[in-house]
Amino acid sequence: MNRKFLLLFSILIIAIGITGILVGYGDDKKETTRLAQQNNEKKVTILLAQAIRDLPSDTLLDKTDYAIKKIAVDESSDLIKSDISDIININSYLLKTNVVTGSYITKDMLVPPDSDEFIHLNLQKDHMIYKFDIKQQEDYLLNTLRIGDTISLQLRTLETDKKKGMGNGIVINTKKMSGISNKNYSLNDIISSMKVVRIKKHSAAELSEQNRNNQKNNEEIKGYIYVVMKTKDLDLIRLVENSGDIFLMPSYNIRDNTKHNNLYEIIPKLRTTRELRG
Repeated sequence: MNRKFLLLFSILIIAIGITGILVGYGDDKKETTRLAQQNNEKKVTILLAQAIRDLPSDTLLDKTDYAIKKIAVDESSDLIKSDISDIININSYLLKTNVVTGSYITKDMLVPPDSDEFIHLNLQKDHMIYKFDIKQQEDYLLNTLRIGDTISLQLRTLETDKKKGMGNGIVINTKKMSGISNKNYSLNDIISSMKVVRIKKHSAAELSEQNRNNQKNNEEIKGYIYVVMKTKDLDLIRLVENSGDIFLMPSYNIRDNTKHNNLYEIIPKLRTTRELRG
């Protein structure tokens, strides 16, 4: 009886050992196969934008907000979800969510500045979007302004009689100002700050098409700018648009006392000459 038991026990031990060897061999083979597959997996190069400080939602991104990293990863890497390679530049993009320092900024967090969503996210109550066509005289704005900058609306008028003028001594005249001697033009700040939310500069092909369609229009439209302004300011635009020459200008610092409002402040000698002539 004891011999049979010992024989069966020995056979059981041997079977367990063989099974363990076979299982271990199978696991080793699987691990070897997995490592071989990893070594053979294709590498891809991705671009990552990593926040260098806490960024709240509605932030208009600037190059000081993030650092760009270019790395090579496996095709199966989770980092591919954060790849922004197909976006040329994320400056001026709007953040939809909060991003903490060190986190990656992903495409689904971003709103492009040329989208309708971007414009609507910039709107507050009692504000509206207004489009300004940009002509040759102001086309420098298309090259110098960035999304998020502010511009002002200025009205150039002709000062004819300070005693009869408005509170600032200006009489508004029509654009046909020729034939008037001793002219003194003044610049009046109508809307001091409007946020730029879209800038479009027409391509050469678009300008050519525009010229074909609008041959009667002598003033070529170089592009346009969308701004956010208060709804009530639309009344101001309608009041002054035919009262003088309208200009868009980058907003200036109010503390900058070098700004001049009329021609005599720029060239004081003209005032002296006019006074001498009576």
